[in-house]
Amino acid sequence: MRIAIVVPRYGAQVLGGAESQARGFAEAAVQRGWEVEVWTTCAHSHYTWENIYPAGVEHENGVIIRRFPIESWKRERWVELEIRLAQKGCLSHAEAYDWLDSGPHSPALYAHIRRDSANYDAIIALPYPVPLVHYAAWSAESHVILWPCLHDEPYAYLEPVRLLLESVWGVMFFSPEEARLAIHRLRVHLHRFTILGAGIRPIFEANIDPQGERLNDYILYAGRLEEGKNVSLLYEYVGRYSEEKGRIRLVVIGEGPIKPPRHPAFVYLGFVSEKEKAALYRGALALCQPSLRESFSITIMEAWLAGRPVLVHEDCPVTKGHVQRSKGGLWFRTYEDFAGALDWLQAHPELAARMGENGRRYVLSNYTWDVILDRFEKILQDWKGT
Repeated sequence: MRIAIVVPRYGAQVLGGAESQARGFAEAAVQRGWEVEVWTTCAHSHYTWENIYPAGVEHENGVIIRRFPIESWKRERWVELEIRLAQKGCLSHAEAYDWLDSGPHSPALYAHIRRDSANYDAIIALPYPVPLVHYAAWSAESHVILWPCLHDEPYAYLEPVRLLLESVWGVMFFSPEEARLAIHRLRVHLHRFTILGAGIRPIFEANIDPQGERLNDYILYAGRLEEGKNVSLLYEYVGRYSEEKGRIRLVVIGEGPIKPPRHPAFVYLGFVSEKEKAALYRGALALCQPSLRESFSITIMEAWLAGRPVLVHEDCPVTKGHVQRSKGGLWFRTYEDFAGALDWLQAHPELAARMGENGRRYVLSNYTWDVILDRFEKILQDWKGT
């Protein structure tokens, strides 16, 4: 099987859920014996889009990576429209297409896709809110599968997004909640769609033994430090809880512009190794994922593989859906909910550990890369037969 994956940024040091899924899929597929290429750009940061990596071909863990430079970006106009979309929640018809046109683009990448896409069984493109992904999908000859990472956010309501979802050969969703968002909330008419899920690499040992590690001392946040992840609310709640009860800290790993406050209740570690991350997951009272806009949440799955429960926001259908199906954690909406959940987890360590074990079984049954690739292979066979 020959698969090409189009993703704007790619590499071990590139943070982001879509980016990690692209890398995980590519590496797992190569191990299965599939021929896989990644078509991406030379950019590392989705803030600057500066060409950091050299253009050309490289090999990493058996995956062929073709990098193309970002050559066009009307930065001032694009940033202006991004701010307007965030503040107003919408753009005019003309502005929506201006947003698409003024984003970071790679004409050399699009030319390569036009030349070579017909030689592959499928072209997987992700994520949807990046203009480059739209141009790439429109450039492909056929069999484009969009893996959108769709969120209930202003981008999702733009006309170019609707046209992209309705024009591609097929769409793969991470979760039932994401599919419902597209079909029932956005009322998109899809040619083909499926619930694929997301792949998780089991970096933690199957038998979790936290003995000797410090439990109940901290909760963990892992991921991008951006307003869209709702981290400011988490900082506010942890600060208030610390002032009132003083029994918990928030350990933060990840990068982004919204760093935690300089206060004893917060420990900011930035980017850490996989070994360090595993230890932090295992030692945490729980992982807190406060985001309202998730299409899957890899960090939740990693916490469960480490045998720890999770605490999610009630108003995020995707993460709450995972918790309800797995019985792997709790959810909150208000500060009182949040404080009550922390109190309960600290007072009931055995039940908290049972939640973590429930979550671990949920991940191993549904979201290992073997499960995901089996699912994908069957989907591709079914779709090509219709």
